[in-house]
Amino acid sequence: MASRVERGWGPLAIERELRQRGLAGALVDAALEAFVDQWRERMDAARAKRFGGAPTDPRERLRQARFLEYRGFPRDLIRAWLHRA
Repeated sequence: MASRVERGWGPLAIERELRQRGLAGALVDAALEAFVDQWRERMDAARAKRFGGAPTDPRERLRQARFLEYRGFPRDLIRAWLHRA
């Protein structure tokens, strides 16, 4: 799981993968809980790695938001980023 986090995948994508592999819900929740304070930083890093600087127009903001959603980051984190950007 740590390799997925390091590669810029969000908690929703990681949770989905772990559950598909048959891990119990309590184990998945405990594993994700270890990174709870890091998701915003991880999301910012994944976005910056893919796109570089901050978006310059509304279309680009939405494009980057879709990328983050695809990567499995929660919508509330993405919404918070959109308001900051």
